[in-house]
Amino acid sequence: YVENPDDCEVVQQRRSRHCRMCGTTRTSPAIRRMIIFVIVYSNTELHDDGPSWTAIDALYFSTATMSTVGYGDLSPASVGTRIFTMFMILFGIVVIFPGIVSVIGTVTDPITSRGRRMLEWLFPQLEVDLDGDGETDYKIPGHPVVYYSKNLLPSLLLLTSLQLASAGLFMTLEDWSYFEAYYQCIVTSTTVGYGDLVIATQGGRLWASMYMILSVCMLGEIISTLGNLHGQRAEQLERIQQLSRRLDHGLLDQMLSCAKELRPEIERDEPGLDELEFALTMLIELGIVKMDQVRPFIKQFRMLDVTNDGRIDIHDIRLMHSLSPEDLANIRLVNRRHASFNVADRCSSRPTPSRPAYARSRSTSQATAG
Repeated sequence: YVENPDDCEVVQQRRSRHCRMCGTTRTSPAIRRMIIFVIVYSNTELHDDGPSWTAIDALYFSTATMSTVGYGDLSPASVGTRIFTMFMILFGIVVIFPGIVSVIGTVTDPITSRGRRMLEWLFPQLEVDLDGDGETDYKIPGHPVVYYSKNLLPSLLLLTSLQLASAGLFMTLEDWSYFEAYYQCIVTSTTVGYGDLVIATQGGRLWASMYMILSVCMLGEIISTLGNLHGQRAEQLERIQQLSRRLDHGLLDQMLSCAKELRPEIERDEPGLDELEFALTMLIELGIVKMDQVRPFIKQFRMLDVTNDGRIDIHDIRLMHSLSPEDLANIRLVNRRHASFNVADRCSSRPTPSRPAYARSRSTSQATAG
């Protein structure tokens, strides 16, 4: 527990640094395995004209394989390396490449997040204050063109900058025209990998190895962000629709039946919802939480509410620490019976006592002892 807000910020910064360090540590096995792949291919594979693969050739082939670009200009020739490559494909795509992606994300995420914050400041969403207390209760997303553009633009600009710079490097290293180089960058980042333009120089293959990782990761982040934005916008619009909807008999009855299903033992003098029931049933109606996710916490509350008075306080905690497990089990059994009696009593329209079951069981035991 941190009382000073400045201390909270320091703690968050330390946690962020720790997470970044942990991400880098997790990828060190991936880097070691990449080195193993490079050693294996550089010592076993030969070019068609005789010389063996260099370390850069092996790195270039391994990266093209794990990123699923697959140019096809280099391929294993022997039976042994083909068997090794079959395992490397599955292991590299599932285990190694995601670890490398996480490291790239630690570099690109702060850049794109800052760009999105800046665009949000320039083109803010409409803020709505429901009760006029000066606090924003929800925001209305803008037009789809504005909404998607300002959230995708930083990532698109970063990827485009990488592609333009890489095209210039390929043009220099491979003696291509700028159009050919940029065409190769697009084919690579989309993992199409036609292989019609062959990267022949060692410098070109070294940069292609780095470019494949960077561009594929960035494009994957854009596709993932697009899907997340679509879901978030749909949730926002549905939430706004519910908050703007006038409460009618149909919606109230639906929320009441949901509340009764969650808390069937609660005595209700009049049909209606309290503040927390309204908020919880509205969350269920919006699909933010599900009934099956809420029920275990309600059951846990009933287990902790030893006195059965509808509250958890210091008295319940003391009882849990002072009573034996057998006594607690007996008290909870009495509470469940009392709840079942209340439900049956309400169905027969008879008045029910509201005395806590724990108090009744305690008084009964005292009378028996007397």
